[in-house]
Amino acid sequence: MDEARFVKYLKEKFPFSYGGGIGDDTSAVKMGDDYQLITKDLLIENVHFSLDYYTLEEVALKSMAVNLSDIAAMGGESQYFYLGLGFPKLLGEEANITFFNALDKGCRQWQVELAGGDFSSAALLFISITMIGRARNPIYRHNAQTGDLIGITGATGESAIGLMLLKKGIRSGPMVEKHKTVVPEIKKGPILANYVNAMIDVSDGLLIDLKRVLTASAKGAKIFYENIPVTKEIRETCALHQLDEHEPVLAGGEDYVLLFTITPGKEKELRKENIDYYIIGEITSQPEDLIIKDKGKVIQPKAIGYDHFQC
Repeated sequence: MDEARFVKYLKEKFPFSYGGGIGDDTSAVKMGDDYQLITKDLLIENVHFSLDYYTLEEVALKSMAVNLSDIAAMGGESQYFYLGLGFPKLLGEEANITFFNALDKGCRQWQVELAGGDFSSAALLFISITMIGRARNPIYRHNAQTGDLIGITGATGESAIGLMLLKKGIRSGPMVEKHKTVVPEIKKGPILANYVNAMIDVSDGLLIDLKRVLTASAKGAKIFYENIPVTKEIRETCALHQLDEHEPVLAGGEDYVLLFTITPGKEKELRKENIDYYIIGEITSQPEDLIIKDKGKVIQPKAIGYDHFQC
């Protein structure tokens, strides 16, 4: 069973009567005039990160940022969070203090608060954050419309290449920093919510996260690769290491930019907001039919992204 089938099974097994539940970036429950947004992410040592590559501060900040990104992908604003922490005794008390000092730094940087949680010793570092936020009108994955334009708020592929470089023993450089330092789109998310039909953050890869939108919306898509913002650094690094740049750009993951669909008319209005984004494709009426073209030529990528049940 792959991740998509497992999520479908869970949605059918556990219907949620309070609002939007399993299958989106967050749950969404109506609370007065707003919706309460709740999301949870896990970071597990030697699965999602290695302390050979990361400092404890970097791990702590990333654990917060990936959750902030989920709230932003729903068009919401984060407020506070709960922490579940399994901490190895071998790391020692000083390391524990370092971790919580980093969380404090994140709280001040992103204006969120730690509300509580649970702590245990563990064989490996295990971080579970539950982030709470709010939105006036949440943006779900399931509302992409035929004829919508597909937009993205930044480049993809740099984080995946950064991980590759780390595995080769390269410990510094712009793309290594891109992999280790997540910058959640906390300002763009609420702005986009006023215009877009569907939205998701790119955590597992551009194509696999787009397919999640297509599956939820029963739509297809055409992607024009030449419109994707591929950076000079990506092209130079791929050439140096003899990599096909399509793979990290389309399937790399951990970019945490926002991927959205928007009507052409609303996109004209969005331009007035003066935020950076790129139109990279369009939504079609053929369910789950995904066509990728590079300067008119159809391409078939080797992979579409990270599947947590197959990696």
